[in-house]
Amino acid sequence: MKKIVVAFGTRPEIIKLAPLIHELESVGKFNVVKVHTGQHDDLAVDMLNVFGITPDHNLKSMASTSDLFELTQFLLPKLNQLFTAEEPDAVIVQGDTTSSYLSALAAFYLQIPVYHVEAGLRSFDNYNPFPEEMNRKQISTIASIHFAPTDIAVQNLIAEGIQESSVFNTGNTVIDAIHQIRKTDLFTTSKPDLLNEIDSSQKLILVTTHRRENLGKPLNSIMKGLVEILDAEQSRIILLPGHPNPKVQEILRSDEFRHERLKIIKPIDYLTFQHILDRSDLVLTDSGGIQEEAAALGKKLLVLRKTTERQELIESGYTNLVGSDSVFISKEADKKLKDSDSDLAYNPYGSGDASRKITEIIQSSL
Repeated sequence: MKKIVVAFGTRPEIIKLAPLIHELESVGKFNVVKVHTGQHDDLAVDMLNVFGITPDHNLKSMASTSDLFELTQFLLPKLNQLFTAEEPDAVIVQGDTTSSYLSALAAFYLQIPVYHVEAGLRSFDNYNPFPEEMNRKQISTIASIHFAPTDIAVQNLIAEGIQESSVFNTGNTVIDAIHQIRKTDLFTTSKPDLLNEIDSSQKLILVTTHRRENLGKPLNSIMKGLVEILDAEQSRIILLPGHPNPKVQEILRSDEFRHERLKIIKPIDYLTFQHILDRSDLVLTDSGGIQEEAAALGKKLLVLRKTTERQELIESGYTNLVGSDSVFISKEADKKLKDSDSDLAYNPYGSGDASRKITEIIQSSL
């Protein structure tokens, strides 16, 4: 059996790699070694349990690092030791996290083929998002096979000189995850009590924000915009799962932004999030994965960023970038909430069979 290391370290990576891990294991031709690098060690526990994944290795980087320099210094030697001991035939990484890049780099140093899931996303601004844009570009120079989620991602890679025969449009595995989790009894029986407290006549706005570029003044401005959204209409309510980053929490909990209909809640598990997403009338986010999930479910969406690598969503007119300007956020949210729902049907990310396609390509390659 061929041995494949699948490396992940954050909740979004777990969501998008879980369907692929299950698919690889189900065909019975691979020894799948699951490596959790551990940036979201506490947040990841529920996610791993939901998808029934037990890591073979947990490097617990969160407990040992506080910035990108320390993460690099900590993870590279650990990955060297682990990959040297495991001797995999390939290493799979997903997306654009620093742990994905370091896993790809360690594999490259050891001359192990790297397969990149969700390849080809570009914002064309090296510092926005930081460091993700550079991470994914670096992974593209290392990877042997590129699993792109959309046609635009394919074209981005080819334009950069990546050999076309190594690029495959498979769709995005996040759609696989959505489909799989919604078929489970666990999902149908897990509606959170929190939603029972929201009247059916209220407009629910789901907000998530945590990116580095939004820390500080931008997040202050975003929060001001949220208060303005609520003040414009009494029927509106906001749920904001607060990221555990202390710099985020300090701003979210500021007295300046206290509002009876601005509900800042603790980080929530994936099942709870999906139920809230289903109920939402509008989503405001700086998360890439949530942009994809909102579009796949036909939810009204605004992106709290100046740039996005999900170009399809902008070019199609499905959503637009509102950055962190409070006035613009409030204005665009008001417009979205008053728009009809008739045009909410846009999903460029496939039909939920990305993991099967990727597995078939890997089988052929190995």
